Formats: sequence, structure tokens, C-alpha cells
Amino acid sequence: MIMVTSQAEADDRLAGTGLACPDCGARLAAWGYARQRTVTGLQGLVRVRPRRSRCTGCRRTHVVLPAELLPRRSVSVDLIGAVLLAAASGTGHRRIAVDRGLAAGTVRNWLRRFRANAEDLRCAATGMFIDLDPEPHPLLPVPEPSPLGNAVEALGAFAAAATRRFGPFVSHWQRICLFTRGRLLAKTYSYG
Repeated sequence: MIMVTSQAEADDRLAGTGLACPDCGARLAAWGYARQRTVTGLQGLVRVRPRRSRCTGCRRTHVVLPAELLPRRSVSVDLIGAVLLAAASGTGHRRIAVDRGLAAGTVRNWLRRFRANAEDLRCAATGMFIDLDPEPHPLLPVPEPSPLGNAVEALGAFAAAATRRFGPFVSHWQRICLFTRGRLLAKTYSYG
């Protein structure tokens, strides 16, 4: 799975020589589409069909996923981000689920996954924030009362610094999705 900013970027880069195989480094070529699915976003339901690619070297296939989606999730990263922001502000998973029209168990599982990786995400985001905003005394994220809050604050600071540096071509949560390579809610997260 390869993350790109948008479906249009996936098409453009696969038409040229802009994407390399993560396994062998050879050029990826367009190879149809992954299955169509319905994704719940902040604005409602959206049908998406991500691009597939095939390596010209090792012949492996890869899905090229736009940053608005996380692998194996039927919700947008912006909706997941809204859930994480609500949890960081102290709202419980049941209230978040009701407010967003989601299953309470789903929200609880997302928060558990995120909390399990919160410190690693915080460290990685803080490091990238400092790299992107190299002032002698950069304005570091303000500590929050929970590891989840600290991670969300650091990810937000990174996304804001990246937007200042590169422009607002994607939302903050889509930028965070690109930074984590789609592993925002992975079982384990390691940066590098």
C-alpha cells in the first residue's frame, strides 16, 4: 500500500515514472483499480475506488491509496481525526459515537489503538515539527493531561508546520495520514 495526496496524483504519477516499488525500487505501472467501497466522511458517504499498480521489476501489486483514506477503514481520516480531537478534549467514546453516528465499539477500538501508539506518534511528530520549523527555540506543543492528548497536540503542531512550509493542499489529518504512511491506527507504529 502506497499513500499519495489524491486519486489524481496517483493517476499522474503512475502514468509517468513517479512511483517506485517499495519492495524492489523498480517503476510502478497502473494496473486497474482496487474494489470499490463506501467510506463515511465528515460530509456523509462517499464511494471510492483506489488505484492499483504493478511493479515492472518484481511484479508485485500495490494499492495506491489517497491520503483521505486509511487502509482497511470504512471512514475517512478526517472523521477519525475528529474522533481523536474529541477524545483529547476529554469526551468519552460513547458520547463521541453518538455525536458522530458511529458504533461505540468502533470508536473505543480506535482510541485503544491510538493510545497504544500515542508516545511513539508524539515523538515522531515532535521530531518532524522541529525539522520543519527550525527556529532556535521552536514553539513546541503544550503538554496535555493525557498521552492521547499529547500525541494529538504534537500531530497537530507537525501538520500546522508542514502547512506553513508546503502549503494547504490537503487537510491537517490527511497530512498526518501521509506522515504516518496510513498507520495512524495500526496495531503498532514505528517511525522510520
